[in-house]
Amino acid sequence: MKRQNLMLALLFSAGLTTLAFNKIIENDPTYKAIDLANFNNSIRPQDDFYEYANGNWIKNNPIPSTETSWGNFNVLNEKSKAALRSICIEASNNKANAMGSNEQKIGDFYYSGMDSTTIENDKFGKVQYLFDRINGMKDKREIPTLLALLHKFQCSAGFGLYVMADMKDSKVNMPYIYQSGIGLPEKSYYVSEDMKAVREAYKQHINNMFQLLGNDKTKSSVNAEIVFAMEKAFADSSMSAVELRDQEKQYNKLMYPELKIVCPNFNWEMYFQGLGLPPMLPNIIVSQLPFMRQFSSMLEKEPLDNWKAYFSWQFEHSIAPKLHKAVVDEDFSFYGTMLSGAKKQQPRWKKVLGATEGALGEALGQLYVARNFSEESKKRVNVMVDNLTAAYIERINSRDWMSKSTKTAALTKLGTVLRKLGFPDTWRDYSGLGIQKDSYVMNFISSNIFDVTYNLGKLDKPVDRMEWGMTPATINAYYNPSNNEIVFPAGIMQAPFFDARADDAVNYGGMGAIIGHELTHGFDDQGSMFDSEGNMKNWWTTEDTKNFQSKTKKLVTQFNNFVAIDSMDLHVNGELTLGENIADLGGLTIAYFAYKHSLVGKPKPEKIDGFTGEQRFFLSWAQSWRNSMLTKSLINQVKTNPHSPAKFRVMGPLSNIQEFYSAFKVLPKDKMYRKPEDRVLIW
Repeated sequence: MKRQNLMLALLFSAGLTTLAFNKIIENDPTYKAIDLANFNNSIRPQDDFYEYANGNWIKNNPIPSTETSWGNFNVLNEKSKAALRSICIEASNNKANAMGSNEQKIGDFYYSGMDSTTIENDKFGKVQYLFDRINGMKDKREIPTLLALLHKFQCSAGFGLYVMADMKDSKVNMPYIYQSGIGLPEKSYYVSEDMKAVREAYKQHINNMFQLLGNDKTKSSVNAEIVFAMEKAFADSSMSAVELRDQEKQYNKLMYPELKIVCPNFNWEMYFQGLGLPPMLPNIIVSQLPFMRQFSSMLEKEPLDNWKAYFSWQFEHSIAPKLHKAVVDEDFSFYGTMLSGAKKQQPRWKKVLGATEGALGEALGQLYVARNFSEESKKRVNVMVDNLTAAYIERINSRDWMSKSTKTAALTKLGTVLRKLGFPDTWRDYSGLGIQKDSYVMNFISSNIFDVTYNLGKLDKPVDRMEWGMTPATINAYYNPSNNEIVFPAGIMQAPFFDARADDAVNYGGMGAIIGHELTHGFDDQGSMFDSEGNMKNWWTTEDTKNFQSKTKKLVTQFNNFVAIDSMDLHVNGELTLGENIADLGGLTIAYFAYKHSLVGKPKPEKIDGFTGEQRFFLSWAQSWRNSMLTKSLINQVKTNPHSPAKFRVMGPLSNIQEFYSAFKVLPKDKMYRKPEDRVLIW
């Protein structure tokens, strides 16, 4: 008891220290939104603007040993975590919390994760029953019911099922079945020659995990080979990261008899009933037909013992971070170090905090907003959205490559974009979720079941357009094409992205460009396939589509030429990152013109530290993306992530924007110069 109280006291004091530090920074008269000390003045801005604006910051802020990357998002995330941590500790220490209240659930979930003694003593005890059930199967006909249970636990075995808006009828919720069931990041990891070492390490990791379950070395080795072979078969029939960007190919709406033809060896009635759904759903959207055909084939040819090994691994893998130290260490050894390059695990409180927010995100977010969010920030960001939208209207009307009919449809879509700022109008009800202090892993499983039940409950109900897909403390933003909405959680409305102390140039180059980025997702190569009501429906003329695609192809080529890692000759994948690159280019362009529009009728801003407003706008964009990343993590990003590495999110758009050339006097002799005919201007 004494050791536990001391631990909580130390955690609480650390949280207070971080919050106090942030308050000091906010009141620091020497604080600068753009600090010249972060510049690398040995580099000319005309040659490498990213390094010029961020070089010293990157040099002086090495990646912590517990992280795989470090930049502005991480720094702001630390602030958010400190605030959330204080809430969790306060709730955990408060014995007066009413049973069933959000505070009780937050406190008990966090407490259970911090209670390492109980976790170590229990080991697999609380979840052994499911391993026993897996290994106790007598017939493959039991697989559908077992798989339904695993899916309720959010274990990614086999395929996945999720309920969301029908992409072609956005007011209706539909069940989607999609590829899943592999433990490596993407299908290429199972076959690519440069991933051979990763594959061998992965098989050894599976072997080690089976040994931790109590299997002997021989049995564990055999099981590891079985699991890897099955996952490789799944991967072979999966879509690649690039192919997953093709929404039309993934829209395969089937009636129930058609689903049984695609996947005849699986008892869908048993599976749906196991999930608590009607035994025969009238329509299902199957995202990857070849994958489901492969799954059906494997059900027939793979012996029962192979499925037992596969399901045991998938379940252990899904709960590994919530188990005892030996399992957590082994899990980190592969996923944290081998795949991502991290040297040390994050402290327990950070991992437990992440799980707590994952389980009770809006409950925790409601308390976070009450303590940390300024309504004034929301009002000012809302005005920025107005200004960005006005600038977008002007830009659409001035596009010489678009016909009048397509412009009209684009303006209709822009005019109906739903904006969500800060936090939801209605908070999620967690009354059906039971949380106790006694088991971290069971709290995790209970919250997963709660979330799956909540999602499946949307079936046959109209889409709730006011629902949020991010928690309020999240340092991020998103655009949802099916809802035609832009969403900015409270967490992102802070410096350096939005800074109430900074000049407009800085805020438009930061938050303004992020707003523009999300708006532009409605008009990128994927978002442009959806109309103003969120339906996947073509609203472009044939000629306009050709014009748009000729521009995006040039952007693909530009980013294909960026080299992420010289020693490996690893290039950015311009096709994989196309949507985000369009959004970056369009967002920055729109934000610039919104900034200029905001100055109309006002005196010209004076220079600050020798920089004009236009220059500070572009410097703000560059500093927003300052970031360092470990090589292994960077490899993973380039192979799987639709976002380009941070440096090229700066260099790529700027090399296409004439206003940047004018602001910094970029000439043909400079490295950042791109010939006018080679530049891409879309929005």
